[in-house]
Amino acid sequence: MVRSSIVMVRILYVNLQGRIGGAENSLLLLIKDLRSQFVVIVACPAMTQLSRMLTSIQIGSYQLPEPPKRLSAISALVYWLRTSLRMIKITFKTNPDVIHANSFYAGVPAILAALVTRKKLLLHARDLVNFRFLSKLYGRFSQQIIAVSNAVRDDLIEKGIRPDKIKVVYNGVDKDSFSQSGEAKDSFSTSRYPRKDSFVFAHIGQCVPWKNHILFLKATSNVAKYLHDARFALVGANIFSRGTKYERSVFSYAKSSPIAERIDFVGWQEDMNEVWPQIDCLVHTAEQEPFGRVIIEAMAHRIPVIAVGTCGPSEIIQDHKTGILVPADNVEALSEAMLNVAQDRQLTDRLVNAAFEHTISNFTADKTAAQIQEVYMELLAA
Repeated sequence: MVRSSIVMVRILYVNLQGRIGGAENSLLLLIKDLRSQFVVIVACPAMTQLSRMLTSIQIGSYQLPEPPKRLSAISALVYWLRTSLRMIKITFKTNPDVIHANSFYAGVPAILAALVTRKKLLLHARDLVNFRFLSKLYGRFSQQIIAVSNAVRDDLIEKGIRPDKIKVVYNGVDKDSFSQSGEAKDSFSTSRYPRKDSFVFAHIGQCVPWKNHILFLKATSNVAKYLHDARFALVGANIFSRGTKYERSVFSYAKSSPIAERIDFVGWQEDMNEVWPQIDCLVHTAEQEPFGRVIIEAMAHRIPVIAVGTCGPSEIIQDHKTGILVPADNVEALSEAMLNVAQDRQLTDRLVNAAFEHTISNFTADKTAAQIQEVYMELLAA
């Protein structure tokens, strides 16, 4: 008897950060959905949050150097050389069919590894970046690029990448994390969190300049005049050490606010499931947001969302149907939207119900995984 064997396609995922941000959460969800169809290999820094999460789902990883917190010209050169050489070794050892760089920066060592080992390279473009030269390199040496939004796709095309190389695949949330009903919100478990006898507006994300926390803080003073029980939470931190000076400026601005006692610094939260029940509205102020994973997560948890109506958020939110979009850098419009959400219960209920259904239909992790699987198959067939 001749036994037939199925040779599974091998995908090598490359991620340079060990801390878990939006790109890392997206990678973990993708791996969970595709691990039964592909041989999954991951290259990332060892002994980090990401490597531990991979171990918890029984996925091993190959060690990459962790980026230094502060990059001088010399340390940057040493880091990229070490990482690129390590990637070449890992690629030769694991012999993948496709190298999948999980971010713009992960593409740097992935390009060299793909060229030396003659492997197919896929770049996951999750950011709006200003490095035109690197963008052209990706366009030249990657066989396929996945953009997380049309905003990212248009940015890549403007930088000279051929449109036929780019596929738009939106991020998705895990269906298991969906809030299936509008349960009453619990009280916060520690004093670090806002008190839940108040209406809580939250700004959630990394503390980096393009997230524009100051716009949120400016609006809080306006809203506080009319909502005497409102509180305002800043959830997040400068986790990748890219905006230390900016983070200090945000703290300073909040501390000098006339309503400083109503502004809560929650910090970075590994388990957002403890945070979602404690907030009443997500306020997203980034003007150059490539996608906005936190937006679909809030929508999945039946939390109304107000966002600046540019780039990724404008593709997720249908204005005044599944959320509220406001003009960029417009404090008055943002303040008015926050007051409307807090004071008009019928509006809020209509928004959260429509947003929940919109998320189920368009932004689930299994849908994302299915589309990326199609990209793999097309890439391998080319």
